Amino acid sequence: MEEEDDTDGKFKRYKIIVSGLLIHFLLLLAVFDVYFASPIDHGMSPVLSTLNPPAKRLVLFVADGLRAEAIFGKENEKLAPFLTHVLKNEGSWGLAHTRVPTESRPGHVAMLAGIYEDPSAILKGWKSNPVNFDSVINQSTNAWAWGSPDIVTIFNRDKLPNIHIHSYDSRIEDFGKNDTGLLDTWVFQKVDKFLKTEIATCIINCKPYYAQGNIYFLHLLGIDTAGHGYKPHSREYKNNIKLVDSNVERISKLFNSIYKDNLTAFVFTADHGMTDWGSHGAGTNHETEVPLVAWGAGIRKNHLRRDVNQIDIAPLLSSLIGINIPINSLGILPVDYIDSSTKNLRLMLFSNVLELASIFDRKRKRTKKHALIYLPYKNVDDGYLNEELSNLLVKSESMNDDDIETEKYEKFMNFLIDGINYYHNYYQYPVLITVSLGFIVWIVFLYVSIFDVKNSEVYNRSNKFVIPVVIVITVLCAVSNFNFSYYLYFNFPFLAYFILLRDKDYTKLPFKLSVSALLQTVYYLVGLELLVYGFFNRASFTVVMILVATWVTVSKSLRDNSSRTEKICWIICSLVLSVFPCLPVMKTAFNVPMYLAGYTGYLIMFAKIYFVDLKYYKKLENVNFQYNILLVQFFFLHLSVVYIFLIEFQYISSDSNWKYLSWLITLIPLLVIPLTDRFIALRLISTVFGFAPFYLLVSPNYEVLCSVFYIFLLYTWLLIESKTFRYKSSHKIIYFLRFDKYNSRTSICSDDFRRAFLFMAFIFVGFFGTGYIASMNSFDPMWVRAFLTIFSPFKMMGLILLKFTVPFIFSCSIFRAINEIGKLNVMNIFCIILIFSDLMVLQFLYLITNVGSWLDIGSSLSHFIIMEAFVTVLLLLYGVAYLLTTVNYRFK
Repeated sequence: MEEEDDTDGKFKRYKIIVSGLLIHFLLLLAVFDVYFASPIDHGMSPVLSTLNPPAKRLVLFVADGLRAEAIFGKENEKLAPFLTHVLKNEGSWGLAHTRVPTESRPGHVAMLAGIYEDPSAILKGWKSNPVNFDSVINQSTNAWAWGSPDIVTIFNRDKLPNIHIHSYDSRIEDFGKNDTGLLDTWVFQKVDKFLKTEIATCIINCKPYYAQGNIYFLHLLGIDTAGHGYKPHSREYKNNIKLVDSNVERISKLFNSIYKDNLTAFVFTADHGMTDWGSHGAGTNHETEVPLVAWGAGIRKNHLRRDVNQIDIAPLLSSLIGINIPINSLGILPVDYIDSSTKNLRLMLFSNVLELASIFDRKRKRTKKHALIYLPYKNVDDGYLNEELSNLLVKSESMNDDDIETEKYEKFMNFLIDGINYYHNYYQYPVLITVSLGFIVWIVFLYVSIFDVKNSEVYNRSNKFVIPVVIVITVLCAVSNFNFSYYLYFNFPFLAYFILLRDKDYTKLPFKLSVSALLQTVYYLVGLELLVYGFFNRASFTVVMILVATWVTVSKSLRDNSSRTEKICWIICSLVLSVFPCLPVMKTAFNVPMYLAGYTGYLIMFAKIYFVDLKYYKKLENVNFQYNILLVQFFFLHLSVVYIFLIEFQYISSDSNWKYLSWLITLIPLLVIPLTDRFIALRLISTVFGFAPFYLLVSPNYEVLCSVFYIFLLYTWLLIESKTFRYKSSHKIIYFLRFDKYNSRTSICSDDFRRAFLFMAFIFVGFFGTGYIASMNSFDPMWVRAFLTIFSPFKMMGLILLKFTVPFIFSCSIFRAINEIGKLNVMNIFCIILIFSDLMVLQFLYLITNVGSWLDIGSSLSHFIIMEAFVTVLLLLYGVAYLLTTVNYRFK
């Protein structure tokens, strides 16, 4: 009988794990299909921007990481005197508004291709697009590009012979170096040499250099590197701006001296801005507002500010030199920047309309061909589209030199863009409804599984209708020529019910109505809503921690099993932690008082443990060896503090070989954890002080102090919960019970729901608390300056994620100890957590948006993904905690 039960238990676990992974993957796939499918389409013919371009060649300067306010405004005119002179006297200027994610690759794709980045490109660090796209670079007659290998190489994937790429070694992209201007100096020197030695002295085969439609692209990474390393208000950042400004003046004059036809247009802009703390990625004004300055041939001298969207730069560049507008470009030509005849400007706008109309028509006809129920966008048909285009063509070819009437063109282009978005998202709501129904079936299955509800002995007649319904839906999807994923979406609720719930006896579900049960249910629902709202307002986590503080008095189980001292400690730690989410998200400057306060907290913690708590082990055979392990970890804790102070006050150069010492400070305390005995208290102490040295290396502000109260609260939770299992002395239990495998109890009780919710609450406070991630830009590359200074996004993000993970490991280790003491069924506990988190996922599914501000778009997607991955990540971290608390080295 026991073997049968064990077999049933294993089957149940595998069914939940496999079903959960597949269902959550399907939901994530649906989100990307519904909200963020690739905007790139095929089958349209290229549209020539103009037959009468006002310029012959284009020089494009892109200052990576330059925010607009750094050079605009009277107080900053001295930083960029040449560009200031240009925008006041010689050209046009304004702000270019970028879109989340404000990273280098998406910004360059927007300005050169006129499209927004594919979300799937995030998996490649925004350095590679999974779909080929068109750009002004490959539409140009000839193109030359100089700059970072991460940027200039992405615009010639097909290795076209007319595109010439020149990049430096990525190893010189070091934000720890004092002179970040070296990156830009390299570019300017290469361009200077190219103009003087290849063009000016050219005798044979010179036609490519003088062809109509050439582009010269200079990518300047120095400002971005200075911003990461020294922040935008630093002397280094400002000096780099001066360097760029003076060299832009020099290179533009050199172009005009070599090409004496006065047919060279110049455009200066940036891919993204930067926060005050030296990062980017989200949607604050400092990140999304970048400068746009244009001058030279074909540029109108306009002293008034003219703002554009970043994707509008692509048709601007195309129209200046008369090349094809990139296919799939959604940009609208800013004619206020172009100096040409009224008729020519109208024809340029008409070309822009034709390009957008080709995309609209392509998506419209494809939807009409395959949709079972076709609802045209605002009843637009071929007749209406052709009539509007004919009217605009007649107007464009008119010899009337009156007002261009830009508004008529822009109104129709905005109409086309809205229509493109309509057809692009045609199946959004049907897919959302069906996947939501299937997801609700999954949540019900989890609830049924927790209480181990058996199959009914009576056949449910409704089951026989499921398979025919699935067959009909499948046939309809085939007729509509849907992608395979849509077969899954529309069949999802029926298949989920048939596989997971079809034979369950729901009358066996335990249901007991009581005041206590209602009160706890209210606590959970309010708590979950606060956790959801916390994604939008971190102060919500303050309320969560206040609720947690009251729980020790509201819950009968916690109240009856905690001493007065434990209650006081619980309340104080909870209330102190409730303060941290109200503090500013980013405080990256090294805060000596706060850092030392946190360090002192670790000293007090170690002193209490070493001189008071470890007395329980005085009769242990190898007690001295155990003490020495803790002393080794404590030594590296001191060493990490000394090392970070030496770096902070520049006694050690951040790019010196001494940085390898930080890896030893991190690894040695971690590697000695398995040397300690598996007594619960001893192994938990070793785990905390194993990670503490690393945490002090990467935490320059009050997150160190936050972690001290976080650990004290977790420790108090362990003491109280251990007594809810009817153990009289929690201290003796945690000091003399070992981490080991155990036979778990199968029953579930209301206290298990509380433990699961508190675990979630502690994880969220650790995730969104002070110093932890709050948005895509809430990190500082200088956090990892003790380890590396060469700009490497994945290495840096790996170390930063490890920093965020440390509180999770502490929480998971404590939770593992609670499960060990209570012999809890871990699968049931995680099913409860999964129910809580999936209720949040279902809300975030409808909070995702692909319209509105770019900050809203990026944040809504990241919130959903965080919750989607929440339990999976928790299981992985719980597995890490299991290894940390269980594994011992075996010595012969």
